[in-house]
Amino acid sequence: MVFLRRSNDSDDSKNFDAIVIGSGQGGTPLCQALAGAGMRTALVEREHVGGTCINEGCTPTKTMVASARVAHLARRGADYGVHTGELKIDLARVRERKRAIVESFRNGSQSRIEKTEKLELIFGGAEFTGPKTIRVRKKDGGELALAANQIFINAGCRPSLARISGLSEVP
Repeated sequence: MVFLRRSNDSDDSKNFDAIVIGSGQGGTPLCQALAGAGMRTALVEREHVGGTCINEGCTPTKTMVASARVAHLARRGADYGVHTGELKIDLARVRERKRAIVESFRNGSQSRIEKTEKLELIFGGAEFTGPKTIRVRKKDGGELALAANQIFINAGCRPSLARISGLSEVP
């Protein structure tokens, strides 16, 4: 899905004071601060608002760890004088809860971004075409050329294998 808010369709609509690539923990507050300072700002995000922490890292992990902690405490209930029946873990419900929390965080961030004056949220992959220009390849196959005097890269992270002998051979 591609969202693009713009005030008009003139050639000038693709020129910004600043472009932020990536809506993670640094990119979102940066683009809001730039827009709040009166700069016409574009935020380009490839997949989901919120970056790695909200979508794949911290938030989903901590949510599932919290469920594991509750299960651990329930198993130890007798140690505290609390007796319960057989403990069953509904992993589908654990994942459903995690997804709901991630969606809530993501949608809240996206909503705040979309309501910020002088800030346009554009979904697609960004690549540089010059020192002050980028091309955004949108999911629908379209392309958009953007230009700005200031471009900030907040592209997140990628997983990598630890350098442990034999690890890369493990299926």
